[in-house]
Amino acid sequence: MDLIDKRSTRWVLTLLPYSVAIGPLGTLITLEIASFRGSPVDVGYAMAAGSAAGIIAPLLWGFLLDRYGNKEVLVLGFLGTALFILALTYAPNIPQIALYYAASSLFSSAVGVSTSFILVKSSSKYKLSESYSLLNFISSLGYLVGDVSAAVLSSFMGIKSILLIMGLLPVISFAWSLISVPRVSNGERQIVSRRVFRGRIRNVNLGELITLYLALVIFYLSSGIFNTLYPYGLRVGGLSRPWVMTIISVGMGVQIIGYMITPRIIHLLGGNARASSHSSILRGLSYFLIGLTASTPETMIITGLTLYPLAAGIAYPTFYTASSVMIFEKLGNGEEGKGLGAYSFITGSAYLTGSLASGYLADFIGIGGSYMVAGAMLWVSSYLFKQIHRSEITKSTVNQS
Repeated sequence: MDLIDKRSTRWVLTLLPYSVAIGPLGTLITLEIASFRGSPVDVGYAMAAGSAAGIIAPLLWGFLLDRYGNKEVLVLGFLGTALFILALTYAPNIPQIALYYAASSLFSSAVGVSTSFILVKSSSKYKLSESYSLLNFISSLGYLVGDVSAAVLSSFMGIKSILLIMGLLPVISFAWSLISVPRVSNGERQIVSRRVFRGRIRNVNLGELITLYLALVIFYLSSGIFNTLYPYGLRVGGLSRPWVMTIISVGMGVQIIGYMITPRIIHLLGGNARASSHSSILRGLSYFLIGLTASTPETMIITGLTLYPLAAGIAYPTFYTASSVMIFEKLGNGEEGKGLGAYSFITGSAYLTGSLASGYLADFIGIGGSYMVAGAMLWVSSYLFKQIHRSEITKSTVNQS
């Protein structure tokens, strides 16, 4: 039974309270560091700490998923995330902010890996894109509610008070998941799953696989640079905290629509590889133009309400769904948890590198210049996905002849 079947979607709703808390977390952390008069390097280190925790953790969670199943890992992820978001409200300095943020990222990765595990085990080849879009639609809805709530609250509350409220929300997801999340393990139900996956696996050569992962690494390296600097750049560029949260919220609002139409976009563009290539071009162009015009608060508001929603709301859902499905289609050996863990490890490593380098890059060429570099990197990723698409066409032609 597919994840998109109405009878099997109810468990996805447990992600809503958790997603409300996670959505504005990175921005709240950035604003809290700015309140301590932290530099771009400080922000980069904090974001890198979160990314670093998320690199090794998926390998651990993936092993536990294959051994014990999804439910234990998921509820542990909810509970641990709540605990360390609450701990952030007591952080007296930037190093402790980074430490607690890293701990929350470690447990939040358990949520991401376990929900993807359920999806991979439950969805057929033909419904995988739709199922993954639905999962991300629910998450993005929570992110939007969180961003809007944080934007409103930031106009009359301190960041620590907002974090206290957000830290209680994953506790709701924890309690809800105990009674509503289905148990999927490597037991008897795995027999059906293996039959499904045998029809899904495609043979790929080593060169194509290397190209795919190289394109992913470049994409997430670029995202690490931009996402780490963008809220900070808006704030130090002269925008108020409510304006920063509003721009991020608009991007998340468009992202919800993006996930709704992503399966149609992928179909219209002619498959996952081509969709990944075109969405990288759009995201890269948006980054580049945001950097090129990041000179006054007025231009930052204009690009934040136009180009940023294109990058975060349309390009990213299309790329994330299409590229993830390309990876999922190769997970069919009965150890899907470990495969998902390895995928998260590689992309997380790239994001970490981008986050870590972002502060130094901003010090060297400026925040606007860093956005432009991140955009140019995405065009390289687009070219690699275009090569993968050409390879797929060639193989299809050979198989038909």
